[in-house]
Amino acid sequence: MRNEIIKLLNSNISAYKISKDTGVNEATIKQLRLGKSKLDRLGLLNAEKLYNYQKQLERENE
Repeated sequence: MRNEIIKLLNSNISAYKISKDTGVNEATIKQLRLGKSKLDRLGLLNAEKLYNYQKQLERENE
């Protein structure tokens, strides 16, 4: 799960789009990208949303 979320955070997709598509707060995504928040501290619900979004993107690009 961690690797998929890291892939998403390292992508060129804007924090706004990820937030809009997943419901995860945009500020949370920005904090993770900047390293101000740690992935270890991310709540399970938000982690699942980000993971599922990355998997969905991968399926769409197959």
